Amino acid sequence: MWQNLIEEYFPQLDKFYFNYNAGCSDEDEWIFNGCMLNEFISPFWINRRLSVEISRDQNFISIKMKSYKKRWYELIAPHEKFNMNSSTLLSIQYIPDEDKYLKFLFEEIEWITDFATIHHLEITQSFFIGILNKIFDILPYLDSLKISSIILPTVTLLDDDELDQFENIAIYNSITKVYLEKMNTFDDVHFLLDLFPRLNYLQIGFQSDIDIQLFFQVIFMKIINKDDYNIRSLAITIPTADDQMVNKIQDLIQIKNLLFNYKITRTNDTIFLQIE
Repeated sequence: MWQNLIEEYFPQLDKFYFNYNAGCSDEDEWIFNGCMLNEFISPFWINRRLSVEISRDQNFISIKMKSYKKRWYELIAPHEKFNMNSSTLLSIQYIPDEDKYLKFLFEEIEWITDFATIHHLEITQSFFIGILNKIFDILPYLDSLKISSIILPTVTLLDDDELDQFENIAIYNSITKVYLEKMNTFDDVHFLLDLFPRLNYLQIGFQSDIDIQLFFQVIFMKIINKDDYNIRSLAITIPTADDQMVNKIQDLIQIKNLLFNYKITRTNDTIFLQIE
């Protein structure tokens, strides 16, 4: 409908913004009776650099069609070419605590994938990392993951099936870009590096009181001790970032011989380290 309308009456249209909300109680009707989403996944929109963002909160599933703007992973990976055909983003803004409601969330994600291939996922609330196993089963083509914060498992309390689930996540996911907005402990980053072995680009958000030199020393030892590490870019976002902090990181790298070919820059409160 919208494509035909624009082609016939507004062929010179330069900007287009569309927002559609469906109540979560109406998924069957929304999905199976002329779903809006199906209309916006086509070359017509991609050629006009319009991107689809799908979000799910406690009450609504929303579709937003708007002009494409650079996302976080394009800033951390400036030399990588990004394809508009694989720009569809799903944002999960509410994760229920009870298993019976989690089942409904997974079903809704499955319904969405009937019409769109999701390549980028954002989860805006803290969650137990174990639910990713099911989400990745439903979304096998994910390339990037942005998460607010994570709740790690107590490994000693996991049974064999739960341990197998985490091993399966590591083996079968294809994630190459991860942004953890709030790191609680160094273990968060260690866990992500193990969970996503194909990771090329990693961005971490910190509180201002972190020992930044200790962080880099711990993380780089983790990275360089892996035979198959793929990290090419590391970004840290911290309120106290300044040129002095950049110099401290450079001094640490040189003194400890952590890296030989690299480039370090800062943009506002984010420090970018490119490994060449």
